[in-house]
Amino acid sequence: MQKKTGLLLLLAWAAGLLGLVLGLVFDPTWFARFGSLVVLFSVMSEYSLLHGELHILYQRLEKVMAEDDMPDLTPSKWHLKKVWISHVTIVIGTLIWGFGDLMI
Repeated sequence: MQKKTGLLLLLAWAAGLLGLVLGLVFDPTWFARFGSLVVLFSVMSEYSLLHGELHILYQRLEKVMAEDDMPDLTPSKWHLKKVWISHVTIVIGTLIWGFGDLMI
């Protein structure tokens, strides 16, 4: 699950860079079109991260109910960083999608 979300974020940034190159070399509308892929991959990453958090939370809650012991429910720092990167990538991708051809 963790590798999947990181791969999706890499795909989002790679799509943005590829779109930028194509936009500079051929036609600025390519940059805007690839913005849709940035948003798509970022939203997929965000969904996977949220799904992973909920799965872990449910497992830990089941354990607590069985043992009457409260474990640490905080997600890892790397997980929280990937959530933040996903949010930022969605915003950037949406801006590229809507205004990318005007930017270059």
